[in-house]
Amino acid sequence: MPEPTTPTKTAPATKRQPPLPQSELDKLRPHVVNLSGGTFSSTGAFTTTKKDVDAIFATHLPAFVAEHGGVVPVVFYAHGGLVDEQSGLRIAATQVDWWKSNGVYPIHFVWETSLAGAITSAVGDWAQGRRGWLDDAKDRVLELAARFGQGQAIWGQMKRSAEAASAGDGGARYVAEALGAYCAAHPDTITVHAVGHSAGSIFHSFFLPTALKAGVPAIETLSLLAPAVRTDVFEKQIVPLVGHGVESLAMFTMTEKLERDDTCLGAYGKSLLYLVRASFEPEEFSPILGLEECLRADPVLAGLFGLSGASGSPGVGGAADIIWSKTPSGPLTSRSTSTSHGGFDNDIPTMDSVARRVTGSSRIQSFPATRDLGDELWPMPGPAAPRPVGTHQALCVGINAYPGGDALYGCVADAEAWAAQFSIAGFAVRTLLDAEATRQNILLGLLDLVASSVAGDVLVFQYAGHGTYVDDLDGDESEAGNEETKYDEALCPIDFRDGNLIIDDDLGEIFDQLPDGVSLTAFFDSCHSGDGQRRLQLQPADVADLSAASAPHGRRARFIIPDEQTSRNYRLKRGTPARAGKRALAREVLFSGCKPTEVAYETGGHGDFTVAASLLVVPSANRLTNSEFLVKVREAFSSQPRQNPDFNGPRAAKSRVFLGALVGGAGSVSAAGANSAGSAAGGVAAGAGSGSGFGSGSATIPGAISALLDAAAGVGAGVGAGVGAGGIGAGGIDPFAASAGPAGMAGSAGSRETDAAARALAAAAFLRAAADFIDG
Repeated sequence: MPEPTTPTKTAPATKRQPPLPQSELDKLRPHVVNLSGGTFSSTGAFTTTKKDVDAIFATHLPAFVAEHGGVVPVVFYAHGGLVDEQSGLRIAATQVDWWKSNGVYPIHFVWETSLAGAITSAVGDWAQGRRGWLDDAKDRVLELAARFGQGQAIWGQMKRSAEAASAGDGGARYVAEALGAYCAAHPDTITVHAVGHSAGSIFHSFFLPTALKAGVPAIETLSLLAPAVRTDVFEKQIVPLVGHGVESLAMFTMTEKLERDDTCLGAYGKSLLYLVRASFEPEEFSPILGLEECLRADPVLAGLFGLSGASGSPGVGGAADIIWSKTPSGPLTSRSTSTSHGGFDNDIPTMDSVARRVTGSSRIQSFPATRDLGDELWPMPGPAAPRPVGTHQALCVGINAYPGGDALYGCVADAEAWAAQFSIAGFAVRTLLDAEATRQNILLGLLDLVASSVAGDVLVFQYAGHGTYVDDLDGDESEAGNEETKYDEALCPIDFRDGNLIIDDDLGEIFDQLPDGVSLTAFFDSCHSGDGQRRLQLQPADVADLSAASAPHGRRARFIIPDEQTSRNYRLKRGTPARAGKRALAREVLFSGCKPTEVAYETGGHGDFTVAASLLVVPSANRLTNSEFLVKVREAFSSQPRQNPDFNGPRAAKSRVFLGALVGGAGSVSAAGANSAGSAAGGVAAGAGSGSGFGSGSATIPGAISALLDAAAGVGAGVGAGVGAGGIGAGGIDPFAASAGPAGMAGSAGSRETDAAARALAAAAFLRAAADFIDG
């Protein structure tokens, strides 16, 4: 007799189908258990109660067994995590009659994950392809957007729902107990089987052990289609049961090449499993069961599936079967031709192979040709919007309103002051202040800045707020032969106490996506040096002393000792990442408010670094080099070197033009330009009222007050106070300063807001100078 043949393609996708009519939903009642958040769903198009489950095992299943005679296979199907309630119900509607035509009683868990819509919503514009990055960087940008956005939260909630369903008062646990009771009351009338697609493998990793504990004699077959479960969860929950409760295990999944040729999100150039691995688990690049490279790298799983040959070669001698797609021929129970992650549950060879495993028969009714959900799950991206070349973009972040005793007073004013100066210099500025400055918003804002840039653009990222240090979880700060404990430096978003810290590794991931020819300069007025290691180790009492202030104009340290709860929250959210090693040569430039062994301060409603540096932006941009700019900033700290602003970046970047474009604008500053710029920058710095002459010159406090207030009054017009190491003297109007920058100086711009910001900076400078004088 000729071997039965199987079709190898699915029907073409069409646009989204309407909801199932009530008559169809009523037909599904004996075969669907609808869950939401792990418990029975009481809302939506289809609800489930305990009475519905009782009816399955008391009425519907016994009637099916009586009708068919003999031992009846019962299959529990868990769909993937991408589908919403309607899609899950439609999958059940497609499969139920087919299973029944093969003598199998199906029970579908519809667990309302809606992951596709949630991912698309979380990634937002990134998924629609409206960014300007190159194809080779696009996937990594999408991974970071999903990771820094809601990816982990969405996926984590889905996993918790899968686990909760089989625990406590979960709906799947109730089903398992009812199934166990049925098996005890009606022995040898049914066999139990399970099929899980994608995240359905996570669901079954908890449901099957619960069912066995509830008295189910055995799970005769478990078929996993492109499983998205982590390998460690699978090894803990399922592997010990193989041959000891789970009698036969088979996995259908794509080869590494096909996984990399797949797409999702309409723009991501690999399969969903790669996105899960890179973005959705706490540990970046966590091993996922359905990825060939993860299987082969795991000795336990490689042995289980008998993997020893080349990619795509069948397993030999393993306790479980693996069927690679594409395998169009061979044993009838081991065929698969799906070329997409979402296509396995309507790939005819795959579903027919699963049915033959469940029924134990080669003669089955073939799976009906059905449409692929891919197009409605992942909308195709629109064309990228054209954008001009050579734009100037800035993101300014300032946080005062930290909860509890962590509040600061000058960071919002700092961000506004920097924003005013960048605006004058021709930058389009976006700000994130206080409650807006969450970890997610800061990282996505910075990623947006970087990923939407093209060669010739000039970018700025400014941060004012607390800095801290955290455990170096991935070991990238360690050095061979050095046992000294190392830490990651971290910025403190408004929600940092929940573990939502921004470490230097996060920033490095984004900065590494800079397109060639894009300049990015960062300014951190916080305890973050930019070298990646926090070597200053203060005790809480020390920081309390540094931060003590009776009024907003007191001196405070922008540094927090991480308490145990914050550190614990951080570790829980980060997991235990694999060691990634140190970054390649950085391309960004960072000016920080202090060195790694120091603390950054704020005085008089502004950060000391901001007071010294922000008003240097306009006269220095496109005129000084980065190195010369740093020298001018450091001059303001020469009399009280408790904090020394620092530079971090490639050595060659020191000679680059400050805030200059790398395409068409790179190169050396002319001698005349440098001299003029240096003079102007010095005047404006003095105009800001740095107070650097206190303690070493002959100025008195009354004289200092007069000079600094004069500077505050005149800074908007480009007047410098001429503060030098030997004392404070009157400065004049510098013609360069009056015309510096694309839009001119603050006074030339005629902006009341800018003038007010400049006066506030000068007032803060006076208070800092007075504090320095008192400190001696």
